[in-house]
Amino acid sequence: MTEWIRVRAEEIRQVEKERKAERERLIVTATELKARLEPFWKELVGVLEESVKQFNIEFPDAERRIDQWEKNSPTAVTIRRTAYPAATVKIGLNQAGTSIPYAIGRTARKGANVVENQASLTIGIVNGEVGYVEEHIHTHEDVARLFLDPFFSF
Repeated sequence: MTEWIRVRAEEIRQVEKERKAERERLIVTATELKARLEPFWKELVGVLEESVKQFNIEFPDAERRIDQWEKNSPTAVTIRRTAYPAATVKIGLNQAGTSIPYAIGRTARKGANVVENQASLTIGIVNGEVGYVEEHIHTHEDVARLFLDPFFSF
């Protein structure tokens, strides 16, 4: 008569076992990601910095140049053009190292309101390496394209 209790208890134990295995898998993945994250981030920052330099070579006029490249902290960067149409891109690495939140602000002309878009890029282990989990973002070059796009408005 009490067989149903044993069956139900076994079902609950199995679910708990699966949850524990999933938590352990996530911990291992997070640890692996964190260990590989610093070189990934440094490479991204290098690509962005080089892209800003290349942009400024292509557009040397003062009103078109990106006039600020600032590494605010080891995990944050600001890219800005103060001439109108002004643009500001702020990026950072979140504490967990699982995403890159960013804000892109644009101001069309003096006195106009800033239009700001905020989003984030997800980072994870992709094919055994640290990479972007986004559908259309696969490389640091893709990220640079996304972040520098507002500076092409003149």
